[in-house]
Amino acid sequence: MSQKHLTQIWQGVSLALLLFLITSVISIQGGSEFIGKLFGDSAAGAADNKPAIGYFGAVIGGVLFLVASSILSLHARRHGNVWHERIPVLWLEGLNTSTWEGRTFQAIVVVIFLVLPAAGIVKCIAEAETGDICELDKDHFYRGSETTLLWPPVAIDGQQMRLRREGAGSDPCKTGIEIFPRFGTPATAYGVPLLGGCMGVAALILIFLRRSGVDDAQYPLTEEAT
Repeated sequence: MSQKHLTQIWQGVSLALLLFLITSVISIQGGSEFIGKLFGDSAAGAADNKPAIGYFGAVIGGVLFLVASSILSLHARRHGNVWHERIPVLWLEGLNTSTWEGRTFQAIVVVIFLVLPAAGIVKCIAEAETGDICELDKDHFYRGSETTLLWPPVAIDGQQMRLRREGAGSDPCKTGIEIFPRFGTPATAYGVPLLGGCMGVAALILIFLRRSGVDDAQYPLTEEAT
């Protein structure tokens, strides 16, 4: 892929990631019921879906963050001899990144598309951890303060394990969202975001690592390159 291809893909994935996480965090804060209705109980309010919103925010956000960080790492490794040239130039075609305003713009881009998503995913994981867990249609209840998605309780009677609002207590287990079996939940809620975080750190290292002699001619800007 050319430099232009990598820039376009990173921009698209990063925008999708940022918008998804912003909507998720706003819903967690009670500002919107959209994500709650999309992923949680359709008849419940946003307050009843906060853990569900956080769970899906961590999983889907983690996948998008991993993809975006991988593309940024590839761009930083292939292009640019100084840090501000290794960050894809978004929206401002022809920007001279060597000027102070150009460097400032590139730094802001990194904060918006790398730092903010990481903070949003952490917020989503923290919210998901507050939710109670129960076994569908059974009297097996686990408070969020006593459980962790790193090692969630397993079904005793073979029914779905449901993640629902904090403080649900012994209310009938008919609400919430199904979580993956024991090893699937930590792999998706923690493993994928962790991989994305590691790739994000790798991207930062590749951006700010001092080196020279990158051959941009090998990966040209033109669209003809594949």
